Amino acid sequence: MLIVVSSELQIPAMMPVMAHDLGVDTGMIGMLVSIFALGMAIGGPAIAFVLRHRPPKPALLTVVAAYAIPELLVPLVHEYWWVALMRLLTGCLAGAAVGLSIAYATRLARSPDTIGEAVSIVLSGIMVGTVVGLPVSHFIAERWSWQATFHVLGAAAVVVFVVSLLALPSREAATADDAAQDLRNLRLPRLWSRYLVSFLTIGAAYATFSYFTPLLEQSAGFSSSATTLILLAYGMCALVGNLAVGKLADRHAVGVLRAGHAVLAVSLAVIAVASDARPVVLVMVLAVGFAGVTMNPPLVTRVVEVGGSGALVSTVHTSIITLGITVGTAVSAATIGAFGDDPAVAMWTGTGFAVLAAVVLALQRPKRDALRAPGSAQPTLQQTAR
Repeated sequence: MLIVVSSELQIPAMMPVMAHDLGVDTGMIGMLVSIFALGMAIGGPAIAFVLRHRPPKPALLTVVAAYAIPELLVPLVHEYWWVALMRLLTGCLAGAAVGLSIAYATRLARSPDTIGEAVSIVLSGIMVGTVVGLPVSHFIAERWSWQATFHVLGAAAVVVFVVSLLALPSREAATADDAAQDLRNLRLPRLWSRYLVSFLTIGAAYATFSYFTPLLEQSAGFSSSATTLILLAYGMCALVGNLAVGKLADRHAVGVLRAGHAVLAVSLAVIAVASDARPVVLVMVLAVGFAGVTMNPPLVTRVVEVGGSGALVSTVHTSIITLGITVGTAVSAATIGAFGDDPAVAMWTGTGFAVLAAVVLALQRPKRDALRAPGSAQPTLQQTAR
């Protein structure tokens, strides 16, 4: 997960130098981010579908090994179209890697009651990647070249493949019935209602995160170096919050989400109203770190309750979350453009997403009425406990 997120963030870290070197404008380089997200949303489930009959460890290792290839191929052809094609392939593999990793984590959980905790450990790679991915890629690009970042991440993927091959335990492949049930579970309306909560929750977090830098520097008046430190602190809060939420996700998923939506909505609204008050903005940004992307473990737990822990359900969930990130960021961009180029407007957008997530969650039936999806979920959890 650390490699995936670092790869996702490497382009934003190198936009000016890549634009100059490839002879395109910054907007075209920004399109590479959208191309990567498109690959995650569409290609991830397609790859998971192809690998659905393979055991989880070989399936994941296949994707990790393949991940190194487009990363290492990017520097070979000095053309924008080639970089775009490789980013599309990398995005497809990234979507599959996240979904398969989460599905594998549910198989490795000690019991059905520790799925959220197991998932939070896997997702901690995302939090660490958020903290180090952008600054490390920026440093490498400035110190050597932007191509060097692709060499480094490609080599890192190879190292992860070797370590995972030696260290990860094996689990049996899903049976034909389980794989078929995993596919059928995608037709459940209640599963899609839980996907919607994930879409809105993570959309709220990223509708604002993308605009924290201009808000901190332009509205609150923090220096560039202070903003870097604040964003690092934000990442650390997300890492700690993710692990803490993971401990609570299995038994108190709905309560954790309700608290998270409330903290997220209130914090973002306060930032929007008091965007020029440095102490207030600082505290609220850190609060968003604790209550934003850290909601992933309970979101995964609630999806497993209804749709099971199959690779397809998990990978489609990843695609929905990726779509939430894309839509949240796009809506913030549109509202900022419509209301005077003020980054505080994005905070109101995030507040709206958080409120909608809380409303959709409130309309859903409680856990005790949830039907455990047959096939892909229950056998998987029983196998985990063996």
